[in-house]
Amino acid sequence: MDFEELEGLKKLIKENYKVVNSNEAISKVLSMLEEHDKAVLVEEDGKIIGVAREKDLIRAGLMTNPDETKIKNFLVKTGAFHVNELKPEKVARRFIEDSTPFVLVKLNGKFGVIYIDDFLQKIKPEFDAIVREVMSPEVITVGMNDGAAKALATMREHGISRVVVVDEANKIAGIVTGKDIIDRVISLKKDARLGYLSKKEKEKTLSIMVEGIMTTPVVTVEKDDTIAEVIDLMVENEVSSIVVARNNIPEGIVIKKDVLEHYLKKAIPKEYEVQIITKDITLDDFELEKLLDDLNKFLRRFKGSLGKAHLFVYVKKLKTYYRRTPLIHVSMRLRSDHGVFFVTGETWGVEFAAHAALNKLERQVIKDKELVLDKRVVQRFYEGVI
Repeated sequence: MDFEELEGLKKLIKENYKVVNSNEAISKVLSMLEEHDKAVLVEEDGKIIGVAREKDLIRAGLMTNPDETKIKNFLVKTGAFHVNELKPEKVARRFIEDSTPFVLVKLNGKFGVIYIDDFLQKIKPEFDAIVREVMSPEVITVGMNDGAAKALATMREHGISRVVVVDEANKIAGIVTGKDIIDRVISLKKDARLGYLSKKEKEKTLSIMVEGIMTTPVVTVEKDDTIAEVIDLMVENEVSSIVVARNNIPEGIVIKKDVLEHYLKKAIPKEYEVQIITKDITLDDFELEKLLDDLNKFLRRFKGSLGKAHLFVYVKKLKTYYRRTPLIHVSMRLRSDHGVFFVTGETWGVEFAAHAALNKLERQVIKDKELVLDKRVVQRFYEGVI
């Protein structure tokens, strides 16, 4: 990276961020986030130990008493770059790995942050892609008459913080986020007479239909719009996702992570690359080597049909166990010259969860109308599973 590029990144660094103590209550931090950004830095004994994200605190507020639960139990641990080590690819990777609205930068005895919107605006000139090359084709939806409880369960199942609301004709009616449900259904502000809602009261309240709490109209784009336009819409409307639609029927969705993944795919001129990102779990050397081997075998198998490809794999440990084996959620997003594919798998143990997702990915790739014409690919696939 040249001097000019480094100086350009340095200009993005800001010091207007909030720091809270790890023992602060969720309710206090959430009220702070309403006025500032979607996350705050968390310190303990004078040291920064992580980031408290709005979406994690919202989920925690649903499960616990937010006035008594400390944020230390729900923070995301993150590292920091030294200011002279900044590189666009490193910054993009950190945004993807931590899913935070900023990355932390060491500034000779103090800290600064680079906000994701500023970074996206900085790299915007690098994009010559259109939406269809970047979007995820899977749009998670709920119906207008579905309850808030179903919306929350859907978000939990897919590991997302918002769902698109559609009418009976599958046309976009609105969008609802976890924060919408907290703010408009389950108020986190303590009632002087009743205190916080009991579990039974919460369940009753969550039966409210999403039609009454959704945000409308929804910001949309079409498949042939440019990614530069998408970035501008995200920043202008202060949203993290844009729905792709045709005649108001959802065809896909673009989130900030999609944009960053596409940027890395372009910035790293390799024929194919695998990136594994974990949350709440550390893979040992054997697990990591085995997983990488399986993923690279898959990419080599479809090399002729996919062209250049980047496979992003997200491994998350859930808080459920069976005979000491954790429930693992794996999502895979394959970006290639041929298109974008997205799948998830969830079962006991990393290896089985990864294979469940990878089998889905193989089937999805083969079902693609252009790859089905390649009989050799189909034959190799079935030879591999028989």
